[in-house]
Amino acid sequence: MLTLAPIQTVDDASQQRTLSRLGGPVFLLCWTFPAPLAGKPVVALSADGRRMACASVTLRLADGRMRIAVAFRDSGQDGLTATLTGLDPVSRTSARIEPAFSHDFVDAVEIARELTPASRLALAKALVGPWPALFNMLESASYLAFLRQFLLALSSTPAPAAPVATLIEGKILIESWVPPRFGPIAAAWRLDAAGLTALRGQPRLGRVDRNGKQALHLVLDEAPTRSNALLVLQGASGIALRALPARAATPTLGRWWAGKGSSRDGLRSWLVEQLSGLSGQGRLLAIEMQRRLPLAVQSVRRQDDLPSAELDLALCNAAGLLLGGWYRDPDGLLDQILLHRGSGEPLAILDRLDRFPALLPASAEGERRPAMGFAGLIPGYAGGAPVLQPRCELRLKSGTSLFLRPAVQPADATAIRARALAAIPPQHLTQAMIARTLAPVLAACQADLRDAIAEPRLTQFGQPAMRPAVSVVIPLYRAYEFLRVQVAAFAGDPSFVEAAELIYVLDCPEHESEVAHQLGGLFRAYGLPMTLVTMSRNGGFSSACNAGARQAKAETLALVNSDVIPTGDGWLTDLARKLDRRAKIGMVGPKLLYHDGSLQHAGLYFQRDDKGCWFNHHYFKGMPGNYGPANRERRVPGVTGACMVMPRALFAELGGFDDAYVIGDYEDSDLCLKVRRAGFEIAYVPSVALYHLERQSIARSHDYMRGAASQRNAWLQTQRWDAAIADLMERIDSYPAHAADSERPTRPMLRRATAA
Repeated sequence: MLTLAPIQTVDDASQQRTLSRLGGPVFLLCWTFPAPLAGKPVVALSADGRRMACASVTLRLADGRMRIAVAFRDSGQDGLTATLTGLDPVSRTSARIEPAFSHDFVDAVEIARELTPASRLALAKALVGPWPALFNMLESASYLAFLRQFLLALSSTPAPAAPVATLIEGKILIESWVPPRFGPIAAAWRLDAAGLTALRGQPRLGRVDRNGKQALHLVLDEAPTRSNALLVLQGASGIALRALPARAATPTLGRWWAGKGSSRDGLRSWLVEQLSGLSGQGRLLAIEMQRRLPLAVQSVRRQDDLPSAELDLALCNAAGLLLGGWYRDPDGLLDQILLHRGSGEPLAILDRLDRFPALLPASAEGERRPAMGFAGLIPGYAGGAPVLQPRCELRLKSGTSLFLRPAVQPADATAIRARALAAIPPQHLTQAMIARTLAPVLAACQADLRDAIAEPRLTQFGQPAMRPAVSVVIPLYRAYEFLRVQVAAFAGDPSFVEAAELIYVLDCPEHESEVAHQLGGLFRAYGLPMTLVTMSRNGGFSSACNAGARQAKAETLALVNSDVIPTGDGWLTDLARKLDRRAKIGMVGPKLLYHDGSLQHAGLYFQRDDKGCWFNHHYFKGMPGNYGPANRERRVPGVTGACMVMPRALFAELGGFDDAYVIGDYEDSDLCLKVRRAGFEIAYVPSVALYHLERQSIARSHDYMRGAASQRNAWLQTQRWDAAIADLMERIDSYPAHAADSERPTRPMLRRATAA
């Protein structure tokens, strides 16, 4: 019921006001007035002089009049007043509202009939969009009934939306269509007896077919056994309704994939994105289907001078899509390279590619033809979903298109990392290429590996010391031939037996039984207690060392490689004694020798290459083991991770080794720089000598030996520590010549004494 308030400055005979119930305590006030207008009309609600929350939409009627529809929640206030302003610069009309006397529900058919098509769309957007959530009507039975009637008044016979494949976790793939000018779908809802639900997944619009229909696909929850649901789609040009059938037998995903999915790249890629967004199980299902039913490989190989190309690399992770391959275009006919996606227009990517010289395999005549190799990262592609066979298009200036599709690509982070490191030949790799193309992909791989590593398994051989002085952590990766010699040397050293806790960390879980059998035999032979920590998967040197350190009990931590062999007894306690908190010595390292007695390591220092990147070098590498300058104890910029000793608490405080470095290199110098940043010095102790059969385990990693990993790690170190390293090396080079050898962090006779 409406009653006019005393304030009245315009003739209200031309105005109409109705108040009806939308659902529950929510009402709809419709204020109708003639058009055209001199201003912009606004209806405000107030109670007891305070403004009330409401939502409104301005509508045009079919007879030319204007209407403001105002939704609000009645909380029983007295003196509820609606005020209309803006019909002209000065007028105002107020009306008192009494919702308690209004019992009629909004007539959905009538209100739709009176509006113009554009206004029907505007009101429909409000009714399915913000209003239900704003007024808590998403599950109101009366409101849902009104909304259904209103929508069906706009489209009395909605086209069907058919389920075409069963997915996982109660999800199904729905297929339907929309008019060709419907435009991108801005929002979608499901309306049924249970409520109005906004759909999370992004529907996909395909090509317009010969009947003028644009294909629509989306992922929905499976319908209840009895369902009378509507699918509400909002596009740029309107709202479309589709009828969702009751639950029925739906084909399997495999059958759909072998049918429509086998010929529609974009639709497959979109569904991979949708499945990956559901859950980890959905991601695995997407990978399985792509591998089980792969698409045909497409390439263009020619022996003449017409354009030819191949796409042999297409790696997807959270960083985007890393593409790689080659093309040959001696006459400059190539116009653009386009990357096709799950939905939307193809992306032009030619300008995003890093290019480098390449030679094609020899032809039957033995000729190797020059080509242009390329690699490029497309950020955000497919939201990181594992699209294993994306398609590229080479568009020529003539208008001809050549299509490229690789073989099924890897989805595992370790395999992606290995392929990414081989994407650009090391001799052509620049700092810009690393930063733009490789670094984001490798960082995402490391993050995936970190997230995938579960708690390790522990196997104990013998009874470990209750209060060891030093915990020795040794990572194992594929190279086990030195275990017998190493354990024998440790067991024959009385000070080691008395003081040490020995922890091996296996970074190859597939070798667990083999390594456990070997360590068990060594324990029975030598009686030296050991702990085997088996990682759940290969995570790299840093992760393995950090996992071992978390199991350590001693206050001092020794990080040692599996190919390090002591030359004598007492080495471990001698190194541990050199740690001195008062003298701010926070890390120490020994002299390391090659098997022939020449120097491998007498401390670590940094030197820029010709690209400005800081690489790690070892003092006096290759010189005789008795070389004088290498046998003076002194402070150094760093020591190698092959053997470094430090307080366990400091290691933990600094976060241990940083697993952002791939494979196993530069994380040791990174840790040294963190030790220095914490205010500690690093000492080289030549009185302790050990053999280091350098890189025996890392040589088993083909990923690293390609060279790109080392360059990327050096780049990462430079990005993080450039200024700190520059300052450190400047201070070392300018250290006073009269300083005591034990204090001098110098590079004596470095440039002529250090082997390349």
